[in-house]
Amino acid sequence: MALTKNGPHTVTIFVEEEAEDFEGNIVKRPSATGVVVSGAWMQPLASTRGAFAALKVDAGQNISAAFKLLCAPAKAPLGWWSRVEWFDPITKTQRKFAVLGGPMPRAFSAATDHLSCTLQEMR
Repeated sequence: MALTKNGPHTVTIFVEEEAEDFEGNIVKRPSATGVVVSGAWMQPLASTRGAFAALKVDAGQNISAAFKLLCAPAKAPLGWWSRVEWFDPITKTQRKFAVLGGPMPRAFSAATDHLSCTLQEMR
């Protein structure tokens, strides 16, 4: 059995859905109801303090963190407009993430079959 299917973390994925905006246009957004996915891996990738010019930074007080989510693809109804929530056991906080890159399924073999996604923390 693959390591990517037996991770120590549980995440909640708010599935991508289509809806109408206030002008009647079809837009994609995360749903209001989450799907719990166990056996995942949440791996920290990077963190910065006010380094992204595109983000509003007030005297360097903005902190941005990126994580990599790895899980079994059959368990993860993940799309580009999904939202991911995870209770971080180290900081003891509920963290919310937007999809930054991916999701990318990999099915090279039964042992390496997984889905990966880069997430950016929403603050």
